[in-house]
Amino acid sequence: MNRSESKFENTASKMRRAFLTLLESKEFADISIMDICKTADVNRSTFYAHYDNTYDLLKEAFESMIANFQSECDFDNPVDLSDMRNLSKEDLNLASPKYLLPYLKYIQKHKRLYRIYSDNAHVFETSKMDDYMIENIFAPIYAKHGVTDKKLIFYMQKFFFKGIDAIIHEWVRNDCEDDILFVCEIITYCVRPMSYK
Repeated sequence: MNRSESKFENTASKMRRAFLTLLESKEFADISIMDICKTADVNRSTFYAHYDNTYDLLKEAFESMIANFQSECDFDNPVDLSDMRNLSKEDLNLASPKYLLPYLKYIQKHKRLYRIYSDNAHVFETSKMDDYMIENIFAPIYAKHGVTDKKLIFYMQKFFFKGIDAIIHEWVRNDCEDDILFVCEIITYCVRPMSYK
C-alpha cells in the first residue's frame, strides 16, 4: 500500500469511527453526511470521494464488523472446520452454546450496528454471504450427517438463517434485555427440539 492509498484508507477509517460514534446517540436515519464530516473533521468532498451516501458507509461499517468477527469472538477451544472429515457430529453442531454464545456476545457488543443492518437488510447483498456459507461450511456439515441433496440443503439452511436471525433480531430490538443464555437456549431448542431442558 503506497502513501496515498494509506491516507485514503485512514480517512475512510476516521469516517467509519465517526459514524459509529454518532450511532451511539442518534438513529441511523437522523445521521446526516454533515454530521459525519463534522465528527470526522473532514469536508463533504472527502466524504463523497469515499462514499455515495450514508448507506455506503453503513455497508462498509458492517463489512468491517464481519471481518473482525473471528478475531474479536472469544471461542473456547475453537474447532478447525477446515478438515470436517475428522470432526465428530457434535463438533459440527454450530447451533450449540459453544458457537452461539460467542456469536451472541459479539452481536450484543455491536447491537446498534446489527439492528441497523437488520432493519436495512435490503441494502446488503446477504445472499452472496449465505451462498458462500452454505457451500463452504454447511454443505460439508450436512454431508457428514448424511444429507447431500443440494436443493434440500439450500432450503434447510435458508430456514435456519431466517429463523435464527428472527430470534436475534427481536432480542436486539429489545436492547438485548433477555439473558444471553436464555436466547442461546431458545435457538438451540428451535434447531434441536429434543435438546431443550
